[in-house]
Amino acid sequence: MQVPQPTIPKAITVASPSFGAGDRIPERFTCKGAGSAPAFNWVGVPKQARALALVVADPDAPRGTFLHWLVTGLDAADGGIEEGGSVPAGGRQWPNSGRSARWVPPCPPSGTHRYFFGVYALDAPVDAETTQQVLDEIGKHTIAWGTLLGLVDH
Repeated sequence: MQVPQPTIPKAITVASPSFGAGDRIPERFTCKGAGSAPAFNWVGVPKQARALALVVADPDAPRGTFLHWLVTGLDAADGGIEEGGSVPAGGRQWPNSGRSARWVPPCPPSGTHRYFFGVYALDAPVDAETTQQVLDEIGKHTIAWGTLLGLVDH
């Protein structure tokens, strides 16, 4: 999976009441716990954004980046996602690396893995048919973005 890495500076602040930037993600959000999605929110979305996308990925997975969650069609006004991963109205979940269209909790096979929660403001809604096409479209249409880093140990 090629996760978007825009060359523009980060302008969106992504945070979570569940863990701090660069901190360990609590066990309850991993495969060792209940595995529900942590709550997180964002600020700094430009007014010209027509849609938001969410990408949660682990670049340290043994076979390359593992996509844990991909959501498009988020409204900038929503400002976040509640604990448990309930996608707001209008949002669409796409197949992740496990081929399911839902949140997949972190479950590193060994060592410490980094999990990036990326929020991308887009100048156009995503028009795609496959997960990789969605990621490519996000890369082409990002006008602002931000990430939150969380860590999980095996």
